[in-house]
Amino acid sequence: MLIVAILAALVILFAVSYNLQGNDNAVGKAAKSFVTLVQKPLISLADRITGNQPGSTVAGNSETDRLRAEIESLKQELQMAKLTDEEYAELKALSGSFNIDDPIAGKKPVAADVITYNNTDTFNIFTINAGTESGIERDSVILCGDGLVGRVLSSDKGWAKVASLTDENNRIGFQVKEQKDGQEVVFLGVCSGDGEGNLVGALLDENGFAAEGDEVVTSGLGGIYPAGITIGTVVKAGYTKKSQMMEVTIEPSVYFKGLKKVIALV
Repeated sequence: MLIVAILAALVILFAVSYNLQGNDNAVGKAAKSFVTLVQKPLISLADRITGNQPGSTVAGNSETDRLRAEIESLKQELQMAKLTDEEYAELKALSGSFNIDDPIAGKKPVAADVITYNNTDTFNIFTINAGTESGIERDSVILCGDGLVGRVLSSDKGWAKVASLTDENNRIGFQVKEQKDGQEVVFLGVCSGDGEGNLVGALLDENGFAAEGDEVVTSGLGGIYPAGITIGTVVKAGYTKKSQMMEVTIEPSVYFKGLKKVIALV
């Protein structure tokens, strides 16, 4: 009966959270903080109760979740390792040229869980259970083991609202690498969400080139996203009559429908 009561309480909390998602007024912020505050201990208590029951299937699921969390943690460490010293030096030089503050130095990762989605079709906006108490603020970069997730729109104690990289208002500087005359050449571009789960953009150089299957990573330009973070893969590239620049469609490497845990750079 205790387990049923806890589950009922969780259902009510999720319902409240869903109804309040997208509200940034004082009442909405207070309610979100309350939901995230109560949600953690209830889930933890439910896990402890079911985990102590012999033969409980939930206990087995808890072990599976633990292993998945360890795998995700390792993937996130690998993603962070992509920000090499060489890329950092290149980014600092570019940042200096464009008068952009150093976006990497002093950053540290903070783990968080995804708790609600504002749009269940495109997963463009969602909420995580960490906020200002962890140093997360507007434009904090959000990652997962598969690459770039997005940036923070707003935050308060215990929660932060995140715009995924597929959001139409989220502009991201990217780079692709190609072989030209036996040498590796980097071409820069800018992309944003197409509203349907992919990203669309164009290269900034008239001589720029990209091909289907190319890996796309952040360029570091724009002052928000550090260089070298995986964005996705080019699935379409070509020219149009409207532009002399090559246009590309990018499929994100992050599977947003299965996104549960993320890290924030603060």
